[in-house]
Amino acid sequence: MQIQRRVGVTADGIIGPVTVEAICSALKLPAAPPVWPAQSRVRTGKSCFGQPGNEAALVSVIPPYPLYYEGVQVRSIRVHELIAPHVKAALSEVLEHYGPEAIHRLGLDIYGGSYAYRATSSGKSLSMHAWGIALDFAPESNAYSTRAPQASLSREECRRWWEIWESHGATSLGRSCNYDWMHLQFAGLS
Repeated sequence: MQIQRRVGVTADGIIGPVTVEAICSALKLPAAPPVWPAQSRVRTGKSCFGQPGNEAALVSVIPPYPLYYEGVQVRSIRVHELIAPHVKAALSEVLEHYGPEAIHRLGLDIYGGSYAYRATSSGKSLSMHAWGIALDFAPESNAYSTRAPQASLSREECRRWWEIWESHGATSLGRSCNYDWMHLQFAGLS
């Protein structure tokens, strides 16, 4: 907590991305991609994301390009307030890199959801969606058990999509484990 006070962030005893960013700034180091807590830490409820189901910590992000959920355009997506700037920035970078036509052709505009208080597919623990720190895209062509190269988001054309999200600290289950290619989360896998 002394380090947090010294670098000018709220001293809560939890070293999260805000503290790391403040330390880098204080030491005049280049900004690094945020390092989010491991999902095992998130599940304790003692990470920077707090308790699951805390809707007071959710904010709405207006996407910079149209996203469609089951064929209907969504006006905003709800995510945890700590990841909101990263979600907005990543989607803006996707738009800049791909443009509207390629986004649509690749299915990067098909939104599968974010915040949902629910268990994982195995039912053994809560999903990262329960904290509002996971998002799904193109679910029909990237089902949980679909692996590369059948998963549409595993194609070479989508490599930059994943690099953009990863530059904001997100983890792809597809790139990490070759399943659930629709899913990205702002928590590590350990």
